[in-house]
Amino acid sequence: MPELRDAAVTERVTALLAALTNSGSLAGKMTLRRTVRDVLAWLWRTAVGPVADALGPAHPGPHRVWWLPTGALGLLPLHAAEEPGRTGALDVMVSSFVPSLRALRDARSRPPATRREALTVVLARTPGQADLPGAAAEASLLDGPTLTGEEDTAGNVLAALGAATWAHFACHAVSDPLSPAAGGLMLHDGTLTLPEIGGLRLTEAELAYLSACSTADHGVRYADEVLHLASAFHLAGFRHVVASLWPLDDTVAAKAAAAFYTALDAAPTADPAASTLRDVTLDLRSRLRNNPELWAPLVHSGP
Repeated sequence: MPELRDAAVTERVTALLAALTNSGSLAGKMTLRRTVRDVLAWLWRTAVGPVADALGPAHPGPHRVWWLPTGALGLLPLHAAEEPGRTGALDVMVSSFVPSLRALRDARSRPPATRREALTVVLARTPGQADLPGAAAEASLLDGPTLTGEEDTAGNVLAALGAATWAHFACHAVSDPLSPAAGGLMLHDGTLTLPEIGGLRLTEAELAYLSACSTADHGVRYADEVLHLASAFHLAGFRHVVASLWPLDDTVAAKAAAAFYTALDAAPTADPAASTLRDVTLDLRSRLRNNPELWAPLVHSGP
């Protein structure tokens, strides 16, 4: 991969982060759309396309690929790489990201859950944050207890996670590029931080779906340490995690989550999660082809 150099990765990451930061206006949204499209094409030419060529034709089904990008490359959507109008990663691969080979080994070695006990945490309104009207639609996606509003305190969520094997979060999240450990899920009484989540030891945890902004964003200052919400939930014991590389559109996030759970059966294991998320993303891409910023951020992590 002769073109995959640190300077080139840094250039693309810098452009993407700047576009995300300035996406509030119409002009900013257009810049973000163009930037994501350019990043996807560059990723295909320099990194993902060569991997696809080495794997050969995808037959009878897509290749199964685990990505373990180092440094700032982990902030880019390898799983969605494509050049416009041509076959791309989503067409030939089922992709997952892993924070380390050890994390993948541990997730594979843990037995799948034998029971499905769901927990849903929904905050359509969070003190000091913009409302998330689409989040309310996610409250009924899973059977089981739902924590909403003033119930969504760090203590209540941590206690409820102890009994849950599947967990869905529809809320705000925050990442801190200067101190990644200070990032976390924004709840009614403050932030549930990465160390608090990663400090859990959940023996039957199966799936955590983080329908929140930038939950797979580890920032650039400590990029090699892969500290973000998705890795924290892995450390807590969840075998499968669905997260996002950048802020999610509220409406698209709700539709994606609904399609994801509809496609999964009622089994306690979530082993089809990676292929299911790919199918959901392919459907979003077909309907939002010219808006890659909307369909490219969701990623799967796990076995």
